[in-house]
Amino acid sequence: MNYSDSLSRKAARENQVLDAASLCFVEKGFHGAGMAEIAQQANMSTGHIYHYFKNKQAIILAIVQREGDEAVQRIRELESIPAESFREAFFEHTVDAIKHKLSAFQTSLNFEIMAEGTRNPDVAQQMHEIDERIRKTLCEVLEPKLNIRNIQEVVDCIMTVLIGITARFARNPDRAEAVIDLLMLRTMGFLFDHGDDEV
Repeated sequence: MNYSDSLSRKAARENQVLDAASLCFVEKGFHGAGMAEIAQQANMSTGHIYHYFKNKQAIILAIVQREGDEAVQRIRELESIPAESFREAFFEHTVDAIKHKLSAFQTSLNFEIMAEGTRNPDVAQQMHEIDERIRKTLCEVLEPKLNIRNIQEVVDCIMTVLIGITARFARNPDRAEAVIDLLMLRTMGFLFDHGDDEV
């Protein structure tokens, strides 16, 4: 096995642990799920889990990091879209991403991580850093496409609306899903049309 294969195998094993841990965290909560249960869900020995992650906090930090990496990758995919068709493409891309990620499982996992962030400063710091990274990437991609002066404020508004959709889904999934297209169409339309207004 060469070095590249070894890295690929390590990444696959780590993702296997993160997927298993996510299931356990949603089912029993971060503090209710033990490493032995995560190991069983991942079809590994407990000792094998510790080969990849030193404790549960390392696992939850890695879950947050993975979510952030995936979000940044999706945003970077937008860079190849021509400016003249960007608004429509960005709307469709965003709505598709919301619907793809919006589920009872993902919502529960998100809230479990946010709850841990209120108790654990390391998790809170990781969440903040990922949020800033996503915000920075969105600004870098959107600014040359939309040519909006207040792009940072526009991005902040979009990100806040997206988080709000998740919160509404947790309370009333059917109603949240029913208005995603309309909400994002109206929100983006207003923000893009008024992005140069004084704030």
